[in-house]
Amino acid sequence: MFCVECGAEGPTYDGLCAKDFTRKHAVVRAPEVLDVERCASCGSFRFQSGWSKLDRDLAATRLFRERIPVERPFERVTFTFVAREEDANNLALTVKAVGRFQDLESVQGFRTRLRIKPSLCDSCQKQRGRYYEGILQVRGEGRELTPAELRTIRTFVVARVDRNAEEGAFVSRMEEVHGGLDFYVSTNALGKNLAREVADAFGGSVTASPKLFGQKQGREVFRVTSLVRLPPFRVGDVVRHKARLAEVVAVRPFVVLRDLASGEERRFKAKEVRSARRLEAERFDARIERPASGEAIAIHPESGEGRPVTPRPKERTARAVVVWTSEGAFLSALPADASKN
Repeated sequence: MFCVECGAEGPTYDGLCAKDFTRKHAVVRAPEVLDVERCASCGSFRFQSGWSKLDRDLAATRLFRERIPVERPFERVTFTFVAREEDANNLALTVKAVGRFQDLESVQGFRTRLRIKPSLCDSCQKQRGRYYEGILQVRGEGRELTPAELRTIRTFVVARVDRNAEEGAFVSRMEEVHGGLDFYVSTNALGKNLAREVADAFGGSVTASPKLFGQKQGREVFRVTSLVRLPPFRVGDVVRHKARLAEVVAVRPFVVLRDLASGEERRFKAKEVRSARRLEAERFDARIERPASGEAIAIHPESGEGRPVTPRPKERTARAVVVWTSEGAFLSALPADASKN
């Protein structure tokens, strides 16, 4: 084949040799400047498809693909660039565009300027305005949440929202109310998902109640309150369940009760132990004495009172963690500080 331009023999592309073809055909239509909005709050960039959190270099590459027209007949254009920062919102870019046509690869270099326009994304505007659609409430069943539970649940919810794939997911505010926590979240779906995750993680049950908020484009808009109720007891509590005295050794994913008299453990769903009632009890590391009778006697560290321990420790240990109740002293399977948080 001969090039119709210079007469050179060899492969041709639309009648032209590779040299003449690349000389006559630009890969892209290079812009003098590229403008992009960036959220001053979260750092997201605004693209044709919406706001997205990307670092500056990845954002620039995506802008090239969106904003720079590819010239025919090139396809599958890739971009690389070197940036020189003029100031915080202006970058001088030296760009290389590589286009492909059939088996020919053509490289076009150009310079442009990336101008970053500070703005606020839709999500941050709503967040600053304390916008919310859903409410997540976390309460204890017949009790207030402990300080440790409040801290843990706050951290858990914030971490889940940060990892949420839903665009624009946020908590507009958190409130510590009498007995628990309220989270005001960006969407009803987010509130429902968080409620399920909190219930799964902390052993609670979930109920939801929608409330008509208004209308949008002719459709009714509801705000949904998702309520998570944590069990009326926590790890370390002593409860009476079906006339038996037991200590709570786990609350998730199932409630595990250990019979204090026999040492046997049984697993329950949360709804199966709603009738259990918490009892006052102490748990501490006690000195164990063994009189001639062969009994194991636990000594209260403050009063000095001694009580037989049930069940009797298998090993001839000098100390053991004991649950001390009005009904007697029982060997515990938990650490001495299990009920302190």
